[in-house]
Amino acid sequence: MQNRFLIRLYSNIKNILGVRLSMIFTVIILTFPAILFILIGCEEGKRYEITGDDTTPPAPPIFIDSKPLHGGSRVYFRAPADEDVLLVEASYANAVGEIVRFTASYFTDSLDVMGFGSEGDHQIELCAVDRAGNRSRSIRETVTALEPPVVAIGNTIKIFPSFSSMLIYWESIFDATPFYVLVDFSYLKDGTRRNFTRTFASDKSDRGTIEGLMLTDETPVSVKVRVKDMYGNISAASESTIALLTDDIISKEGWTLPASGTIIGGITQASGENMDMVKDDKVELDHPFNFFITTEKNPWSIIIDLGEEYELSRVKTHQRWSGHTATGDYQGNLYRGQNVLSYNIYGWDKDNQSWEMFSSCNIRQPVVTDSPEYRVLGVAGDLFFLYPEEPKFSKPTRLIRFEAANGIYVSEITLYGRKAQ
Repeated sequence: MQNRFLIRLYSNIKNILGVRLSMIFTVIILTFPAILFILIGCEEGKRYEITGDDTTPPAPPIFIDSKPLHGGSRVYFRAPADEDVLLVEASYANAVGEIVRFTASYFTDSLDVMGFGSEGDHQIELCAVDRAGNRSRSIRETVTALEPPVVAIGNTIKIFPSFSSMLIYWESIFDATPFYVLVDFSYLKDGTRRNFTRTFASDKSDRGTIEGLMLTDETPVSVKVRVKDMYGNISAASESTIALLTDDIISKEGWTLPASGTIIGGITQASGENMDMVKDDKVELDHPFNFFITTEKNPWSIIIDLGEEYELSRVKTHQRWSGHTATGDYQGNLYRGQNVLSYNIYGWDKDNQSWEMFSSCNIRQPVVTDSPEYRVLGVAGDLFFLYPEEPKFSKPTRLIRFEAANGIYVSEITLYGRKAQ
């Protein structure tokens, strides 16, 4: 009887301890990685601790090789074995004597040294820096750079005269390399030489437009274009002397619109309300409900007889607004709704008895900082060159066709050009 009691007591104690031992073992297994991570992190964190009494510089890095890059070089190295090394630094003196530095973490094996202003061999210095800021002895190495981006991009510069403006084109050959295009231009007006400079950022576009130059085609304009990068390198100047193109707004007094349903060259004149309003020189923003509206499906066309032959250069359209400034609705329908925001302009080729496309125009949603700006933009209208890549006049035409690719509203159509030569 006594032995049976002892055996049962032993079994209960064993079961209790077994559960607890199992729980203890489970807790240890689950927490061991975290404990180990903390211990390792603490040990690794010592690398980043600043020790005030550490004045011992690390050993220098070992230069292995380099690979030429455009305007730079990729330097391969082996970091020193010192346990407190944080980074490896490469530096050089640029054309104006400033020290340009590039760094890489101790656990990488390369860094890119950029900003050389010419292709060929260049001298750089390599050193290691520890957590206390101690710098190793510098080692001097020679690396090779390919043609700098500013030189390559500068060679792509093209300057075109335009209508009361000039266009500057460039090719962004190296997308990751930010640069600026500097345009210096001057002209003689009223006996005084006037000098101007405009700057265009590469991240905005691959072209620059300088507008509002109210000069005749008899006034020469001297233009000098250079490319500058973030390191201060500047390309050789592309220089040119140009004469701007001149055009005028074509009077709408002689314009007529064929009746709706009229077919010319296989194209049917659109039907709708207030079609003549597209040529009355009244913008809907100042004259309520002054816009053409159609129920036709896209694409639909408005054919205009100009009265005589013209060579066209630019086209401007105005949109339906129908906003309410009193309620703060400055945008109204502008740049949205059923306004025509995409259209094509055609001229009639009388020799071939067919329509010839002059241009395709797409009105983009503007970036505004304050809603009243919408009304300002709406009053100004949206202007396009018929030949934006290289501005010029179209071949002579008497008939033009406005083909809407979207929308059902347009308030005004205005054409620029000159009488056929």
